[in-house]
Amino acid sequence: MTSNIAAPHLEGRPRLTGPSPDGAPAINGRGKAERVAIVGLFSLGVLYTLFLARDLLLPVFLALLLSLLLRPVVKGLRRLHVPESLSAAVLVVLLLLGLAGAAFSLTEPATVWIKRAPIVMNQLELKLGDLRESVESARRASHQIEQMAAAADDEAQAVVVRGPSLAEQALTQTQVILAQLFVVLVLLFFFLARGRSMLEQLMGTMTNLEDRIHYATIAGTVQKNIAAYLATVTLINTALGLVTAGLMTAFGMPNPGLWGVLAGLLNFIPYLGAAASLTIIALVSALTFDGLLQIVLPPLSFLAVTAIEGNIVTPMIVGHRLTLNPIAVFLTILFWGWLWGIPGALMAVPILAVFKILCDAHKPLHSLGALLGG
Repeated sequence: MTSNIAAPHLEGRPRLTGPSPDGAPAINGRGKAERVAIVGLFSLGVLYTLFLARDLLLPVFLALLLSLLLRPVVKGLRRLHVPESLSAAVLVVLLLLGLAGAAFSLTEPATVWIKRAPIVMNQLELKLGDLRESVESARRASHQIEQMAAAADDEAQAVVVRGPSLAEQALTQTQVILAQLFVVLVLLFFFLARGRSMLEQLMGTMTNLEDRIHYATIAGTVQKNIAAYLATVTLINTALGLVTAGLMTAFGMPNPGLWGVLAGLLNFIPYLGAAASLTIIALVSALTFDGLLQIVLPPLSFLAVTAIEGNIVTPMIVGHRLTLNPIAVFLTILFWGWLWGIPGALMAVPILAVFKILCDAHKPLHSLGALLGG
């Protein structure tokens, strides 16, 4: 009888949860350290995977964002009894034709400017006036250092490794871009044609009705908000590109359509995109015109337009849909730009918006969602 009473007492001792002279605090502290270490290692693994598999993941992410943008069109056509496969095929073909037309019309002027890059730099150096002498001095000093280094290595056997020529690099890069574009278009078709049914099948595997409703609500929120955001920003940037092309035409800038497309495309990158477009327009203007007033008018007019767009138009239209912390936006652009280059910077804000929606939908992540935006 005594043993029967002692056993529950021993089983009920607060060995882990209650205060213990030396064991429990050490176990709890060690458990927290292990969790932190596991989370850190998992984060590093995800980061390494994103970097290593960027050639594979980049088309997938881009196709997902494009599918979110075009999903309302497919949904509207489905209400008109148009099959999703047909509407997806039509949208992909139209997108392909638009990209081909843009490439056909802009490739020639872009290629001309790329080939003129050395001449452009010399012309810019000449127009800088007094700075040319300091540049020449630095160049002469650099040449003297190179001569000294060459004299010191005369006795060593020089091994010259020739890399691929500029034409070969351009051809290789074009092939890579075309291959990724093909993957994006194929994935976009499947996402538009089969995305809804795949999501419904995934929800059907959940036995808990509450979880099914919860995740269906999250998917609907992501689709609605991101589609509205992408559509609105695309319209705004298209208008900015058209206005920029019109201003450049009015001021007599060469290839105004090229600068309009460039400004509209780079404006998908908040803060940095407008600064890059302003710098390019200022350089082209300085190379094109001789008078001071003619030189400053194109960049100043573009600066005024982007200031109105960034401080009035976009906050007024997009602000009530999606509010993000500017610091978080800037850091996200830097992160994805470092990870995936210019395409990553272009997709940084939509990715941040999706992550914020997911944080807002899960209680443990509410504080992080509040940190990312209001």
